[in-house]
Amino acid sequence: MDFRDAINILAAELTPQPWDYTASDGATLRVIPAGLRETAGYAEVLIRITRADATGLCEFGITGPNSRGVAEVGVTTTGLPALIEALTERTAWEDTGLVFGALTVVPDAEGVMVRVTEIHGRDQEVTVSTVLPDAQRLPLASALRRALDVARGWED
Repeated sequence: MDFRDAINILAAELTPQPWDYTASDGATLRVIPAGLRETAGYAEVLIRITRADATGLCEFGITGPNSRGVAEVGVTTTGLPALIEALTERTAWEDTGLVFGALTVVPDAEGVMVRVTEIHGRDQEVTVSTVLPDAQRLPLASALRRALDVARGWED
């Protein structure tokens, strides 16, 4: 093993790993743990939904690798415990005061509807949602719990 391989292995071990679920309609829900230093209570876990049929922020001139078909929002380590509890207890949860948007989780007959609204200014927002089957509700809660642990580890 050379130095470059060792560095790549170390970086892979230290990099927080995301959790993904892809629905039958192709929508993907991704939980991405924080990987940057932050003040206690302010580290975020990103929740991203990607749908091929969503216009995303491209229609507002906001371009980049994740600007089409994607809505993403960060939930801080202070807000995540309530979200995890709502998923565990199968109750509704919403936070409309997130820095760049809102996140809503509502259990229904089919499973759990997750809706992400990403906001980048007045009249520049995109909402993307997906429904996870009930069998994925607790795995999502578990992924959020692990991501919360990782995010807290990055807090000072």
